[in-house]
Formats: sequence, structure tokens, C-alpha cells
Amino acid sequence: ELTDSIEGFLRGISEQARNLFIGRYFYMDSVKEAAAYCGLTESNAKVLLHRTRCALREHLRKEGYL
Repeated sequence: ELTDSIEGFLRGISEQARNLFIGRYFYMDSVKEAAAYCGLTESNAKVLLHRTRCALREHLRKEGYL
């Protein structure tokens, strides 16, 4: 169920944010590597990752996982 919730969240965000998030946390790429293949600066990637994590936390809270 948790996996389905996370997958649903990822389907609902932008492609760029999804690719960055998956590259960083699933494939364990460095922020610099993930930013490069998403066409972002490292600084922008860090901000986008932070916002995505916050949104995921809120999504999971609403779903009752936190």
C-alpha cells in the first residue's frame, strides 16, 4: 500500500521533479549527477529535491502513513 501511495505521488508531480527524485533516491546518484541529466544547476536541484520531499511528506501524512 505504501508503495502504491508513493507511486501515485510521483505520477502527480512534474516529469523533471520525478526524474530528479528517482535518480537521487532510487539510483543513488549524487545531486550533481542527477542535476546534470535533468538540465538543472546543482543549487536548483537541491531546492527541487527539498520541495519534493516536503510534498511527499505531506502526501504521506494525508494518507495516514505519518
